[in-house]
Parts: sequence; structure tokens; C-alpha cells
Amino acid sequence: MEGGRELADRLLRSGTRIVFAASMAAGVVVFAYFETTSVIVNKYPWWTDYVEFVGLAVVLFPLGRALAIRQMRDATGWLREDRVPNAHEREATLAMPANVARVTFGGWVFVGVFVGLAVSTAHPASQAVRTGLGTIFAGAAVALLSALLVERLMRPVVARALAGRPPERQRVVGIRRRLLLFWVMGSGVPLIGIALTPLGLPASDKERIIIAAVALAAIGLFSGLLFTVVAAASVADPMADVRKAMARVAEGDLEAEVPVDDDGEIGLLQAGFNHMAGGLRERERLRELFGGYVGEEVARRALETGVSLEGEEREITVLFVDVVGSTALAEGRSPVEVVALLNRFFDAVIAAVDSEDGWVNKFEGDAALCVFGAPMEQTDHAARALRAAISMRHALLSIPGLDAGIGASSGVAVAGNVGSQRRYEYTVVGDPVNEAARLTDLAKAHPGRIVVSDRTVDAAGASKDGWRPGECVTLRGRSQPTQTFVPT
Repeated sequence: MEGGRELADRLLRSGTRIVFAASMAAGVVVFAYFETTSVIVNKYPWWTDYVEFVGLAVVLFPLGRALAIRQMRDATGWLREDRVPNAHEREATLAMPANVARVTFGGWVFVGVFVGLAVSTAHPASQAVRTGLGTIFAGAAVALLSALLVERLMRPVVARALAGRPPERQRVVGIRRRLLLFWVMGSGVPLIGIALTPLGLPASDKERIIIAAVALAAIGLFSGLLFTVVAAASVADPMADVRKAMARVAEGDLEAEVPVDDDGEIGLLQAGFNHMAGGLRERERLRELFGGYVGEEVARRALETGVSLEGEEREITVLFVDVVGSTALAEGRSPVEVVALLNRFFDAVIAAVDSEDGWVNKFEGDAALCVFGAPMEQTDHAARALRAAISMRHALLSIPGLDAGIGASSGVAVAGNVGSQRRYEYTVVGDPVNEAARLTDLAKAHPGRIVVSDRTVDAAGASKDGWRPGECVTLRGRSQPTQTFVPT
């Protein structure tokens, strides 16, 4: 990234060159135009006009350059010191293109008045008025063009001055007004010059009038094109930055931002995009945080539809997993070791459930309640749960010193938010939850550590291969016996 002092020096060099080049080129064109289209009077030698032109250039251009340099140094002092500008310095920086335009236009007004008075001593008063007004109009165009070029050059400086914030001015320059001003200076001024051409020329001098009109038409075509190109670039470049940043956001890169390097409507658009991107990042962080607690699918549903303390009946499969001998585990290890072991346990559980698009509803100490078929509807929820149980068992075998029982049951349950408007959680309530918990207790004493209900195996359909009938038992708290199944 370019340093502040280097950026300020580059701005100073390039800015003064731009103003000097624009004024000199316009001065040559204006001088040539009036020399060609003026009524020739031999009161003074032919070379006196050239001496006046050179004299004005020698005096005014160094003076204007010195004023421009002073303004630029005052406006970029904070940049040279590599610090954040205060409010006054920020305003001076943003106003620099306008100040350059004022200095440039002031110099051209002086030239216009001077040459008008000089022409009046040797030419008719009408021609002196035409020359003076034409010079001043040309100066207005040069001043605006200089301001545009300096403004374009200052984009990196303005970006640092605003530091991503929207412009604080109550009235900003609108794009419509800016483009209209470009047209007035680029095409309107030459058209005014054509209208003033007959002023000071005798009606019989048709040839000189035609030459003047054609010359001004050519100047108008060139200046109109020049102003249009500069104006289009001043709008298109920052818009292209916003478009590229929007494409990055569309691809999922929420860190995309654009520099706020304009103090008008475009700057408000740039700052608005950054604000929008910041809101998306905040929303994504909340979604990730929310999803980490309740699950991504639950978080997505809550963000899309809101939260209602109502449930819906769903055909689901509940898988319950609980650590075997958790009391002895806590007694024989330090709390830090226990937490580390449980985290490995939960990592294995989550990986197995996620691989089948299930949902870990909650952690209960050293146990976990997992759900298939809610909140995302799954017609094959039972088959997914059986595959997850086998995968989970294999993963838990690789954790030394830890064992767990796994139980699963299928059936109709109510899925939804439980609690109050101030505090709630999304969970499932129903017979499959209770049965899965009891089967898990049974699985802790089974050699294969997995016991599921017949309803789960039946609901799995073709995926029930690899399971064989186990005991038919009446689980604690239930009146009807449950036919269990275990892996073959």
C-alpha cells in the first residue's frame, strides 16, 4: 500500500501538471481562435498580441501553480503525517477539487478582463466584449475540467479521508447535476461562442464568421467528447468497483468492501454497499452462532419464518447415545481430561449424524439426543438413523477409555419450539423420545452397544438388512413390550 507522504507527493506533482496542461492548451486554442476571427486593425504592431499572451503566461501560470501547490499541501498535511484527519482537514481534502477550480477560474477571469480591455484599445467595443466573455467562458470550462481530473486523481486520498464512512455533507453533488454541468461546459460553452461569433464582426465579413463558427463547432466536438469521457470515467469506475464487490458477495465472499472515494451520491452508494455487506456479515455470524447452538436447519427455519411456540406432528426417528460408566470416568480423571474426552465423544456423534443429514438436538451432560425427520422432513429417516448408529459405534471404538450405548426408536412426535417467548428451544416430544432413552439404557449392557426398536427396523424397509431380532422386553415406564433389534 502506498505511503501517505508518497501519495501526497504524487498528487502534488500530477495535480499541478494537470492544471497547467489544461490551462495552457486552452490558452493556445483561445488565442488562436481570436487571432483568426478578429477584425484586423493596424493600430499596434502584429507581434504585440503574442507578447501579451506570453507575458500573461509567464506571470499567471507560476502564480496559479504556487496557489494550487499551497492548497494541496494544506489539504494533505494529515496524509503526509500518516494520521487520521480531523473534521476540518477532511473537509479541506474533499473541497480541494472545487478550490482548484476556483483558483483556475479566477485566473481566467483576470485574463478575460485584461484582454477585453487590451482589445478595446485597438478594436471595436463589441469585439472587446466578445473576446473578454469568450475567454471567461473558456476559463469556466478549463476550471471544471481541471476539477474533474484532480477529483479523479484524488480518489485514493478521499478513500483514506472518509475511511469507509458516508459523506457527512448535508448536500452532496448529484449525478444528474454533475452530468448536466459536464454538458454545459463541454458543449454549451462552444455553442454560446458560436452565438457570440457575429458580435464585433461586420455583417459583410461572412468568411470570417464562417471560419469562427466552424472552428467553434470543431472545438465543441472535441471538448464535448473530452468532457463526456472524463465524466463517464468518474461515474463508471466507482460503479465498476461496486459491481465487482456485489459479484464477490453473490459468490459468498461477505468480506467484500469498496473504498468510499467520492463525497457525492456515488460515495453514498459505496458506503451503502459497505453497510449492506456489514449487515450480511453480522447476519451470517448470528446464523453461525445460532446454528451452533440449535443446528443449522433450525436456525435457517427460524430466520426465514420466525419463531412460533407451536409444534407439528412428524414421523421421526430418535437416536439417543449415552456414555457408559460416566461416574467412574469422572472419578478417575481430572475435569480437564473429562471435558477433552467428552468433546471427542461429541465430535464423533456429530460427524456420524451430519453424514446422514440428521440433527443433534441437544447435549445432556454425557449424552446426546439426535433426530432424523425433523425439522427437515425425510422420508427415509429410519434408514438414516440406522446407518448413523453403525457409523457412530465404529467412531466411538477409536476413542480409548470411552464407551457408549446407542438406542433408536421411530414414531410420531411433536416437533417445535418449547418454552416461553423470552426463552425457548426447538425440540421433539413424544413416545419415540422416551423409548429411545430406555433402549439406550438397555444397550449399555448389550455387547454390541446398539439396540433399536422394531418400529425403526420396519420403517427402514429395504435398509433393515444387517439387523436381527433381540429381546422382547417391557421397558421401564412402559406398559407394552418392545421387540428390540441389534446389529448382526
